[in-house]
Amino acid sequence: MAPEAHQIELSMAEKKSCASDWFRALRDDICAAFEAIEDLAATPQKPAGRFERKSWDRDGGGGGEMSLMRGRVFEKVGVNISTVFGVFSDDFKSKVRGAENDGSFWASGISLVAHMQNP
Repeated sequence: MAPEAHQIELSMAEKKSCASDWFRALRDDICAAFEAIEDLAATPQKPAGRFERKSWDRDGGGGGEMSLMRGRVFEKVGVNISTVFGVFSDDFKSKVRGAENDGSFWASGISLVAHMQNP
């Protein structure tokens, strides 16, 4: 049987869900790795840092979750995910190639910023 016969065709909604879920899992893995580093340097006087999470909503559609940690090794780490959607304004969609007729958009992603403690 040809390899194409074994492939499953996902709907656009399923692809979006998979992408969003992947970024969430990636965020969880990254946060766990930062916390493991913190665990190595923890002392009774200065415990390991842990991430605190806060959700946010975007006016117009979607939102995300901020994960912030302050710790012993890292002064501050932010690992944030978002999935947003909506429709470009008429003025803006005329400036985006391919959006002239349908200004709908969808985006999902992750950002990471880490600052070590100053020795």
